[in-house]
Amino acid sequence: MKRIKQIVLCFSLLVCSLAFAEDITLQLQDGSAWTGEIGQQLTVEYQDKGKKTTFEGELTRATTSYIIVDGEFLFIDKIVSITGGAKATPSTEEQDSTDSADGNVTTEKTTTPKAEIKQGELPTGVFVLPLSEMVGTYFRDNEISQLVNHIEENYGLGQIIVLEIDSGGGAVHIWDKIRQVIFEARDRHRFIAWIKSAGSGAAATAFVCDEIYYKSYGYVGAITMYSGSIENVAPDWQMDGWVRELESVLARTSHTPMIAGSMVRSKYNFSYDIDPETGKFTYYDHAFGDHVLSKTGRNMMLSPDEALHCGLSDGTADTGEQLAVMLDLEEWIELDTFGRDIAEKWTETLKEFEIEGPKLAREFQGDVDANTPRKALSARIKAGQELLRWHKRIGEDTWPMVANGADIEAIKREIKNLEYQKRFVD
Repeated sequence: MKRIKQIVLCFSLLVCSLAFAEDITLQLQDGSAWTGEIGQQLTVEYQDKGKKTTFEGELTRATTSYIIVDGEFLFIDKIVSITGGAKATPSTEEQDSTDSADGNVTTEKTTTPKAEIKQGELPTGVFVLPLSEMVGTYFRDNEISQLVNHIEENYGLGQIIVLEIDSGGGAVHIWDKIRQVIFEARDRHRFIAWIKSAGSGAAATAFVCDEIYYKSYGYVGAITMYSGSIENVAPDWQMDGWVRELESVLARTSHTPMIAGSMVRSKYNFSYDIDPETGKFTYYDHAFGDHVLSKTGRNMMLSPDEALHCGLSDGTADTGEQLAVMLDLEEWIELDTFGRDIAEKWTETLKEFEIEGPKLAREFQGDVDANTPRKALSARIKAGQELLRWHKRIGEDTWPMVANGADIEAIKREIKNLEYQKRFVD
């Protein structure tokens, strides 16, 4: 990999108010600064690859490297001008002069508040975290948190995090934690879902991200909830609650909440129209739009072409090089392998437990090779202690899903019982 040229970020996003305020300052290329707040109506002149475009609408998100206006993802370094909201202040060189006709208003010098996390430089590459298999076991919030912490300690804010998803879903309570981790970090980083397959909780994870890209053979959908097994569909009240939960998640992204119902429950429909002049989408919860994706009787699953056509995909890419173009990067560069490394380490841990766990459980129950009762008890105690160590290594959340319902407190009680029995045998 060729040496990455360091590019100094020429404009920054400053948090200017107290903890819950949404005031922001964008310092532009010419040195002027636009000050405003989330929720304002803006007109943004934007230049990308030599083409100038004007975007109008509400400012809904702002980070160190991009803003979102009317659902459009706009890199700050490509913004030519912003109008609407507060007026621009002069550049640093001009801050000793006045900015009004009568000369009575003097601007103050823009200062950057102290921050525990460094600002970061304009992203020149990505960080990749593979998320595969069952949500709750191999696919967890833990690794996402580790990666975010690693990035902020070493690279700063405004980085691109690619979640490479290949999973049919899993535990909803773990997805709740995944959602919280991503939403908490999304204001500081750009989250990308890159999908090979995503069902159920994995699809819901994709919807939490800023952007969704498919591989050409990928799919997203069928976010059905089961109780215990696939044969036992959750009751109506629980399914309807799941629909509302997904709608609230989608409402915080650039994707329409209207798809939630048809992906969770087969009784819902989904269709849409595309305005031939503006290209704007209109979505419906019935099957009478020009384009119908879900009719009563099936849970909606979107192919790459379907998702792209209906505006629920940002593009299709099979290789990192193809994805880099869509992310507006000059080339595909993984800045380090931390995400891949922790995913591989966790996979190896669970694979090892899948072999060791059942073996230790059998030994703990008495399937041991010993020539005396005392040695047999010692072997059982040792197996139980190993299970406790595995429990600590795997974690409280994951243990029930990989340990076949083994009750850790029952194991502790049985170890004490075996130790007591050992006192009375030779």
